[in-house]
Formats: sequence, structure tokens, C-alpha cells
Amino acid sequence: MKARWIVLTLLLATPAFAAEMYSWTDANGVKHFSDSPPPKAVKAQKLRVKGGVTTSAPAEDEKAAADQNAGPAMAAAAGYAPADIKRNCDIAKQNLTSLEGQKPAVDADGYPVDLDAAKAHQAQIEKANQQIKLFCTAH
Repeated sequence: MKARWIVLTLLLATPAFAAEMYSWTDANGVKHFSDSPPPKAVKAQKLRVKGGVTTSAPAEDEKAAADQNAGPAMAAAAGYAPADIKRNCDIAKQNLTSLEGQKPAVDADGYPVDLDAAKAHQAQIEKANQQIKLFCTAH
């Protein structure tokens, strides 16, 4: 968790930094960060930077990324009506747009003024992204 905050701090302090990074731990327990994907056999986290906020997700191969309609199918299987799936998709997209427009306050050096608020904001963005993945189809 500490390494995640270090990466977040570095990314906030350097706005020209790469928009995508990868994080993984090797067999010796050493944590690595790179702007290029790790070797294929390595399980990594993909770190995304947008609007000064870093989110992480497991790095996906192209085949897994192609199946982006699985979420709505799962929602339907869980008993959600098509109208509810669409409504929840619309709400999740609105929430993400709103959250992306709100940036946590930073000091003169680019560090968050309130780390707890920045962490809560990041958690809200991750939740909105999860809801979009569940309720929205890819087009």
C-alpha cells in the first residue's frame, strides 16, 4: 500500500509523466514500476493516471479486454431488468464524469493537501468504473 502512495505522489508531482504504468513484484520480492508492459509470464497491475488520480487494475491481455459485455450479462443473470441495467449504466457514467471534474486540492508542490480526501476520491472513481464495467456494454 505504501508503494501505491509513492507512485501516486510521484505521478501528481510530475504532470508530464506517462498516462499508463505497470507494477509487479518479481520472484525475489522486488517491486517494479514501468511504463512498458512486464514480461508475459508476470502478473501485473496496470496503473492508470487521469486528471492527477491514479487507479489500478490487473493488467489484462487483449482477449480478456475484448469481452467487455460480460458485465451486463452478469447483471441480467442476477435479475436486473434491461431498463435497470441501462439506468444504472447512465448513472455510473454521470458519476464518473462528475468525479473526474472534481480534483483533490494540491499544494504548491503538487501533493494532495488532504491524503484521506484524495484516497476517498480515488475509491469513488474506482467504484464508478466497476459499476460501468458491470452495467455498460462496450460500443
